[in-house]
Amino acid sequence: MIILMTAVLMVLSAVSLPAGAAGTNEAWAESEFLRLINQRRAEASLAPLAPYWDLVDDARDHSLFQSQGHCPNGDRICHNPALGSVTTNWYALGENVGVGYDVGGLDRAFWESDVHRANVVGNSNYAGVGVVIREDGSMFVTVVFMRGPEGLSGAAESDDYRFPPGADRVGLHDPARGTWALYGSPSSFYYGVPSDVPVTCDWDGDGDTTVGLYRAASGYLYLRNSNDFGVADVAIFYGIPEDIPLCGDWDGDGLETIGIYRPSDRTFYLRNSNSYGFADAEIRFGEVGDVPLAGDWFGDGHHSVGLFRPATGMVYLADGGTRLGNVLALPRTEILAGDQIVVGDWNADGSDTLGYLRPATDEFHLLLGHEPSAQDVIVAFGSNGSAPVAGAWD
Repeated sequence: MIILMTAVLMVLSAVSLPAGAAGTNEAWAESEFLRLINQRRAEASLAPLAPYWDLVDDARDHSLFQSQGHCPNGDRICHNPALGSVTTNWYALGENVGVGYDVGGLDRAFWESDVHRANVVGNSNYAGVGVVIREDGSMFVTVVFMRGPEGLSGAAESDDYRFPPGADRVGLHDPARGTWALYGSPSSFYYGVPSDVPVTCDWDGDGDTTVGLYRAASGYLYLRNSNDFGVADVAIFYGIPEDIPLCGDWDGDGLETIGIYRPSDRTFYLRNSNSYGFADAEIRFGEVGDVPLAGDWFGDGHHSVGLFRPATGMVYLADGGTRLGNVLALPRTEILAGDQIVVGDWNADGSDTLGYLRPATDEFHLLLGHEPSAQDVIVAFGSNGSAPVAGAWD
């Protein structure tokens, strides 16, 4: 058994951060580090490294350890002295650690160092990347390289799925911090306060999905017409504390508008404008414990309601817009307890389908059809404790 351990430290003399460094989100940085590593391996005619989540967890823990100043002797970065025990079933392990202010700079520093480059193009088949970014913008990264048996549970190619032009993409809302991270964007941003419930739609009809929040304590929806920090463009009182927010183009007029699902009376209350007032449509649908959904399930040009029933693994999709209409019932038994449902048009075919975030692996599983045999694609973009969202961000 061989354990390779290497380290790199970048010291920047500039006081100010490089343009664009502030606000880079950790999930994006982890994905970008792995993409760049696999790009360099491809240039060397080597197979890509698959992310293995047993390694990712430890890489994140070690980056956090370094960022909190726990390295011995006052060192800024350090190796993991327990590298050999971060996982099992390994034949060889290696580690690159570094600190800097941007992904590109750290990637170049690793590549220009012989010992670090040896890990990048070494005889590995798995990797785990962990990034922690401190408030001062400094980025701590740990990359654990591993050679192990093929087909390990929790391993998946990071580039399994590429969202086509016009497709919805996934995103994350961290309710503990009020931050948002949107797939394909290198920057996260603050919007809201802890405990706000996320809801995303095209509120102004310009073709871009933007963020919104439901604040249960006050019954207010706060909608923003751009994906950045700022105040709400629209604030609407609509709901009571138990309500679950959703949104869609209920009447097919091209504008996506607010709605809520009230579990106590198992009723959807839908409004056709983003303004204060009574519901334009009330749809009684479901049972206690159902998870409410909304989407253009059949490419009809309007959204309809739906339900996921965790007790049975069944999904019920209506086609009536502002009425119930016909209901399609489908088994979705692959959705496990703890998975979080998300809806989007993942392949730009005009119809919305289900997806789910599996917190145990930080993976989105996106279904490219309604039928039980529909292709299930994986997107490695997750963070425990965050709620999934989706939309056409740009």
